[in-house]
Amino acid sequence: MRASAPPVAPVAPPERPFSELLETLGDLGGSGRAVALGDVLAMAGTRAHGAGILLLALPDAIPAPVPSLAAVLGIPLVLISAHLAANGERAALPARMLRWPVPGRVLAAMARTLVRPLAWAERWTRPRLPRLARRERLAGVVCLALSVLLLLPVPLMNVPPAAALVLIAWGLVQRDGAFVAAGFVASAGIAAALAFAFRALVGLLS
Repeated sequence: MRASAPPVAPVAPPERPFSELLETLGDLGGSGRAVALGDVLAMAGTRAHGAGILLLALPDAIPAPVPSLAAVLGIPLVLISAHLAANGERAALPARMLRWPVPGRVLAAMARTLVRPLAWAERWTRPRLPRLARRERLAGVVCLALSVLLLLPVPLMNVPPAAALVLIAWGLVQRDGAFVAAGFVASAGIAAALAFAFRALVGLLS
């Protein structure tokens, strides 16, 4: 008797490119109305934490016509990073966090500015270095530290931590461990620069 073939597991449909997701969000925010964070992350599928961190960090990382909203977006950024550090990417975010409003004008401005660059970047990223791409909790710890830096009222300090956040989040979204590694290296450089500045300040005061 001929053995039956093992059942074939269904192939999951490919996830939507992030540039298309941002374009859709820009259309939703075009009226100026806020969009619930939960609605944003539902479109991102299994990449919810990475997509949330990326969207919330981009306004402070890119020299674009997007208002700097570190004080508004920084708190949900801290919460998402902390949740990622504690639970990993597969855990669902708390309902209260999902109701957090993302300003529509920010989504619309990011879509106008960043859809084309992100579409270009997507052609150069691919799933690689899976061990780094799967270090979600470590990425959450690093993102949490960078998010706290964004909340500090230090002039001209928004761009470096926000750029490191974007690198890590982009790596999580694209499953690209090379970008996660680049974000870790950038974070280490920021930490070293802060330590040097602190020691210099102590030296001046003493």
